[in-house]
Formats: sequence, C-alpha cells, structure tokens
Amino acid sequence: MQKVSFFVSLMLLALLGYGCQESATTQHVYIISTNDIHANIDAMPRLATLVKDYEAKGEVLVVDSGDRVTGNAYVDDDSQPGIPMIELMNEVGYDVVTLGNHEFDKGREVLNTMVTASDFRWVCANMQDLSGNSAIEPYTTITLGGVTLGFVGIVDTDQDGHPLGGESAYVDFTFTDDSATAYDVCQCVATETDYVVLLSHMGLDMDRRLLAKLPACDWIAGGHSHDTINESVGETHISQNRKDLRYVTVADITVDGGTIVDVAYTQIEMQGIKEDSHLRSLVDELKARDPELNTVEARANDRATKDGIANFTVEALRSYPYDDGFVPEIAIYHYGGVRLSAIEAGDIKRVDILNNDPFVSTIYIGEMTLEEIRDFILTKYNSGTAEKPDKESHYAYFRSNIPYQIILGTTPEAAPDATAIRFDLEERRYRVAMCNYIAENYIDREVVERGLRKTDVTVREAMLRLVRTFGEAGYTPDNRVYQTEVTE
Repeated sequence: MQKVSFFVSLMLLALLGYGCQESATTQHVYIISTNDIHANIDAMPRLATLVKDYEAKGEVLVVDSGDRVTGNAYVDDDSQPGIPMIELMNEVGYDVVTLGNHEFDKGREVLNTMVTASDFRWVCANMQDLSGNSAIEPYTTITLGGVTLGFVGIVDTDQDGHPLGGESAYVDFTFTDDSATAYDVCQCVATETDYVVLLSHMGLDMDRRLLAKLPACDWIAGGHSHDTINESVGETHISQNRKDLRYVTVADITVDGGTIVDVAYTQIEMQGIKEDSHLRSLVDELKARDPELNTVEARANDRATKDGIANFTVEALRSYPYDDGFVPEIAIYHYGGVRLSAIEAGDIKRVDILNNDPFVSTIYIGEMTLEEIRDFILTKYNSGTAEKPDKESHYAYFRSNIPYQIILGTTPEAAPDATAIRFDLEERRYRVAMCNYIAENYIDREVVERGLRKTDVTVREAMLRLVRTFGEAGYTPDNRVYQTEVTE
C-alpha cells in the first residue's frame, strides 16, 4: 500500500476542509470479507442486501477466506455437491476466494467442478498438483479507482503438511508451508500492487505469528479458527468473522488521484440486516429440491448444546445394532466432527441430523486395550508446537460414553500438557466403536490393523436410527461433559 505520512495526512485534511469534505476526485473502494460460511445458505440473502447497499456508494469487491461448503445437506448432498453454494455466491457477486480445508472434502473432481462453475477467481499459493505445478493461481490483481489491489490465497497445513482433514482428501495435491509461503508471495505481490490482501485460511494463531514477521500485506482477512477479531497490528489489519456469516468485515478504501489516502475497517453483525427477496426465493427453491430432507424425525424437549450433540452422537455409535451382534462397551467421537452448534427445542428434521456429519463418516468397531485408548487421547491432547499450534488440542477433543480424566502437568502454565489419561476401568481389552476419522488419523496403523475393522454403517445412519427411537416421548438432551481436566 502507498503509505501516507503524518504530514501528508495533515495536508490532505486541510485540503478537504479539515476532514469535513472530500475532493471531487475522491473515490471509495469497498472490500467485503467473509469466511467459514459452511454452506449456511440462509444467511446469503442478508449478504446480498449488504453488497447492494455498498454498491450504491462505490466500487465493491466481495472476497472469501475458505470453507464455503461442508455443513449443510442442502448443499453437500446435492446431486452436484457444493454447486448450490457456488450458484448463490455467483448471484451475490463474489470476486475472489481462497481454499479452506473443507473445499477438499469430496475430492478433486468435486473441487474442480466448483471452480469451473464459479464466476469468481480462486487463489491459493501453497497448493500444487503432483507434478509440482500450481493447481490454482497463487494470487490475482484487480484495478479499481486507479489503484491495483492484490489478493493472495493460503490454506492451512495443520496436519502432517496438508490441510486439516482425512488424508484421502489430499492424495492429488502437495502443499508448501502455509506461513512461509504466505510471507514470500505477499512480498512479491506488494512490489506490483498498491494494497495487498492475504485471504488466509491458517487460523488466528498462525495469522498472528505471520504478523510478527512483518509481512508485506495490508490486511489479513482470516478464517479457519472461527474467531471474531477486527484490529490493526502495526501497519497490518487482521480480521476474522467467526463462522456461518454471523459477521463480515468491510474495508473502506479511500482513493484520491490514484493514491490510497485512508482505509477504515468495519465489522458488521449480519443478524439485523434485511434479506434480499430475490436471494431468499433462490434459497427457498434450493431447500425444496429434496423434500425428504425436510422430514421431521423427532422432537427435542429442550435445547441441545454442542456437548449434548456430542453425547447423542456417541450414544448413536454405542447403541447401533451391528450385524454380527457386536455390542460396544466404549464409543468415542471427536468433538471437531460435531458440526452443529445446537439443536433447538422443537422439531428435528432429517437435514439437522445429516448436517451434524456432512462428511458421511463410517464406523469402525473392534477391540483395543485401555492402554491403546489412553495413548491416542494423550497424544492428541498434547499435539502441536509453539510454531505450529494445533487448534484442536489441549481440551477434551475425544468424547466417550465412559468418563475419563485428563491429568495435567504444571508447565507451560498457559496451556499445560497432559501427563496421563485416567479411566475408572480395569486393564483389559474393550469392545469399541468410533468414526473412521479417529481410526484413520489418530490411532497407530498397527493398532487399527490388529484390532479394528471398518463397517458399512455410517454415523448418519446410526444417528437417524437413534433419534427415531425416542418416539412420542421426544429427545431430552444430556448436555453434560464427562471428560474432565484435573491437576494433581
């Protein structure tokens, strides 16, 4: 960005009537930033209204920092997965997006279909195909109001050098380090542009670590960790808008004579914005495509929190009647796989159950020793480093029908590692059930091959079966947390 000195700022204020008036040559360019929409299509009509409001005031660009899909069966279970979301984004008028880890969930073919169907540009600097070529353009530039804006995309490499998620989703790609690549590409793009936006899907911790290196970007428009932030750190602004389009951040770039003279950032809560009627009609048509998704499966007597939904999912795995009469003693599910924030009291539709597992996970069953169970829980709890933190560590990530204690050490003080996992159980082998994501990503392969086997039963199938057993009595959530952290 063309930085403005304090003296020049004073002169400009004088020329503009002490800031009360703008010159006839002054223009405004607005960049509207979203992240982690997770196919929340019901929020898109409000976004459409916001975009139109800003278009009435100046030039507008709409950008996104990843994870547009995975979270809504109306989008994810469509005959063309992801395409309903792309259609709505085209209608709103998006301009540039980067990849989130969930754009990979259904494989390369679906990703390519989404890219092809988009009227907007996709950028990602740290993803290559297996031949080492850029699979998507690393960055793009757009000139508006006489200034050139650069947009760099980056996706996390949280998990073993690739984005967070199952390894099978990434077999067609390779990745370079997220933070290092972001730094290098921003340095390059800054030499040919007036203002650089990093569309980051690294998460807030990694964005802050990048900031400490003084990258050549003016705005880190972040995503991935679902934080809410809108602040300036030195000469760089950093923002993130939680998830599900609850907030957006708008950069108001004031341009005069081809020079950026000011940038103001505003974070906007979307709930109170009036819906655009045209987008609402498109969303309603989309939701009516598959009437079966709107079938009422049960009634919730009270509100289920995310912890309650985790317990419900665990019970679905534990109680499912597996073909060979296998009855699990311990069922385990990962908290990151619980995709619903809550189930409100009232009707539970089929789409609600499917939305809790948009990944269509399958179930592993078999036997494990208590030591093997403790080992993978402890390893995950302590995962990550100061340089590469794991956003899903240092809390009770694995939920179970059997309570256990996480025994903490005393250092580091801010987020102490665990020293042990304590079950009030005897030392022997136990019949277990878990989703494939745990078995395939967190348990030693030899342990899986020795004691577990994959079934054809999906987590969705198990959840639907369980919710239908509640009948007229309805579903009363258990919102307790049975996994506790203690210091000894």
